[in-house]
Amino acid sequence: MYEIKWEEPFCAGGGNACIQIGHTTAGTPILRETSRPDELVTTTREGLRNFIEAAKSGELDHLV
Repeated sequence: MYEIKWEEPFCAGGGNACIQIGHTTAGTPILRETSRPDELVTTTREGLRNFIEAAKSGELDHLV
């Protein structure tokens, strides 16, 4: 089993829609909703970087 170091959750408007990003001791990025802490999504550092850059540039605006 691996240990995960979690960052503080990011919550929309102080509501319950909170996303938390962490990483394993091996450096694998992991995401989860705080309301579903056992459901984890893993990705690569490059995948996470691409996702964040796409969100920042507005490419994902049609999803919300």
